[in-house]
Amino acid sequence: MEKKSIQDHLVFFNNNIVDLNNQNINVEIEKYFDRNEFINNIDFLERNTLIIENEGRNLKYSITKKGEKVLIDITKELELESEKDRIEFEKSKIDLVLAKKMLKEYPYTKWFARIGAFIGILLGLKELGILIKNWLLL
Repeated sequence: MEKKSIQDHLVFFNNNIVDLNNQNINVEIEKYFDRNEFINNIDFLERNTLIIENEGRNLKYSITKKGEKVLIDITKELELESEKDRIEFEKSKIDLVLAKKMLKEYPYTKWFARIGAFIGILLGLKELGILIKNWLLL
């Protein structure tokens, strides 16, 4: 079972004492889950001691302390993941805006680089001329 599914089931068990003999609970189950899948998942939850069948083995289930702890842990983890996804989405929006600005400014920076290179070459030639002049005067 995936974490979101476990969380959904544990929330349901936390809010309800599930009595599978009671027909009213079946209506509640079908609002949120597929009944067959829910029954199959009860076995998984019970094997992992997240829920327990009440005394008498009469198909009444409730959440255990471990189940409550796992519910809290999964909820925190899913909140952190959703916060991480939100931050990554915001970052990608900012990156997109920055990329658009860079593309808009690219032609200018290209010319600035060319002009800078030309000025550098001219200054280099000037220094070379001064060096040659000084060498010839020696």
